Amino acid sequence: MNPQEVRATAYRMAAYFGAPMGVFWLVRFACEIMTQQTADAWMMWSFFYTLLTFAVPFVAYYFGVQFQKKMQTETLRFGDYYSFTFFLFFFSSLILTLGQYVFYQWISPDFIEQMYQSLLTNLDVLIQTFPDFETYKTLLQDAQVPTPLQMSMQSIWLVSFAGIIIGLINAFILNRKKTSIQP
Repeated sequence: MNPQEVRATAYRMAAYFGAPMGVFWLVRFACEIMTQQTADAWMMWSFFYTLLTFAVPFVAYYFGVQFQKKMQTETLRFGDYYSFTFFLFFFSSLILTLGQYVFYQWISPDFIEQMYQSLLTNLDVLIQTFPDFETYKTLLQDAQVPTPLQMSMQSIWLVSFAGIIIGLINAFILNRKKTSIQP
């Protein structure tokens, strides 16, 4: 395979594997919401949320190994693994963003407002210990509550940034661990 074919195939496979990775991110988001919504079982949901957060690099590695197996070529380079991992995170963030927007806009329209007010309340408690945080509280009070679109769009940036960091590590490991290609 020439480099252009490898790159095109890597993008297609990143989109293909991005769908289940996006579902993974949605499950993680649901655990985060349940952590904040359920007073009785917040510890259990917090545990699942933390577990899924720590599992993100391992899930990305698993999809990277699947990419390596499906490519069936030994000409994969560091850049191929890196671009696959980055686009895996990018495509999965699109699915996460769609799910978050639906949640913020239609399922729980007052969720963002409640979290914003909770943040201001927690800042009041923090200001008693650290008076320097008063300026941050003033800035937050002057700013408006983010819209559902703003809240969900920031996930693209955050998940893509995680893809940049995890992509470097993933590409390094996958580039060193070449699987033997079976004819």
